[in-house]
Amino acid sequence: MRLISRFAIFLLFFAVACSPQAASPPQEPSPTSQSAVSVTPASSEELAESESALPTAQNYRLRPGELVIAANPDDIPAIFANDSLFVDVSAGNAEWVDEEEVIGVWLNGEARAYPIRLLSLHEIVNDNVGGQPIAVTWCPLCYSALVFSRVVEGRELSFGVSGFLFHNNLVMYDHQTDSLWSQVLAQAIKGAYNRESLDVLGATQTSWLAWKTEHPDTLVLSASQMGKQADEVVDPYVGYYTSGAAGLGGQAERDERLPTQALVVGIKIGREERAYTFADLRKLALINDELGGIPILLVYNPKLNSVAAYARLLDEQRLTFEISQEGRSFVDSDTASIWNIELGEAISGPLAGEGLSRLTAPIVFWFAWSDIYPDTDIYESTILGEEE
Repeated sequence: MRLISRFAIFLLFFAVACSPQAASPPQEPSPTSQSAVSVTPASSEELAESESALPTAQNYRLRPGELVIAANPDDIPAIFANDSLFVDVSAGNAEWVDEEEVIGVWLNGEARAYPIRLLSLHEIVNDNVGGQPIAVTWCPLCYSALVFSRVVEGRELSFGVSGFLFHNNLVMYDHQTDSLWSQVLAQAIKGAYNRESLDVLGATQTSWLAWKTEHPDTLVLSASQMGKQADEVVDPYVGYYTSGAAGLGGQAERDERLPTQALVVGIKIGREERAYTFADLRKLALINDELGGIPILLVYNPKLNSVAAYARLLDEQRLTFEISQEGRSFVDSDTASIWNIELGEAISGPLAGEGLSRLTAPIVFWFAWSDIYPDTDIYESTILGEEE
């Protein structure tokens, strides 16, 4: 029996009737933006000693039994994209409904959208956007979307689906060295690149309507250009998203502080990890917090129904923010400068033109985050006196 059979049985068990409509996301619609910038590596001690140091996660060391084989390599085929696979908004509207969930990428003036219904069948798209080689990745079991630079130590890599799972999370492999990479960790966990990190790039998980409204010149990955009919593309995980199940293999130890498939934004700085529920982020709109000795900011974007995370440091100055009255920008209380939510840039005031460093902050099911980081805490608004 081929290894893929166990995986196929799982998908068939959770699949629903073959509806061509966009799948309803679990618990909260169109989860969050996941964005980051490259940061200078620093130890946790250095982070604690210097508030001007940019945050970085500690490298993860793989433990015995954490890798589980669920399929053969490339049984889930990655996409190797070129411009011919994309169409403009007009042609995209003929394929994708407004409610379709997409992963949106904007780099160097170029915008592209990747429908999640297609990504659920392929999980990785190797592409070039704005002149930059990228990998767009989607892990249906964890409900996590992350976009990476494909350049590591000056070498351009390409990625495929390895067939392994790491705590139910997508494990990629690069074709150049066969190293294994965890999506959520953004790090190689085995092979020649072991413990090397990937640069995580800005991306937004949102609806096709919201993305094309914000980026009317966007291109979108086309089912028809791939030889498929969009209305016949079925996301096999639709039933899983409403099942309450903990991935394919369950959890090492269930953490009942939140529902299994609650959507959280996870952030790790130094040796500290924290989860923020998407429901709280929508309610509070903006959170000033501190993690690993670094002041951080999470801000909800109502236009894209997304969340961006930043370090609240500008040079050596700690900034404190509040949401604007209309909820479409935020303001620092130190200089009254107004900041763009999506880009983290000051658009007016004394700090105009300055930008905040974005953090790696994946949206992910609670069970997956807490399984990888069992010591994680959970942000609770009452801790800092936030109103319910």
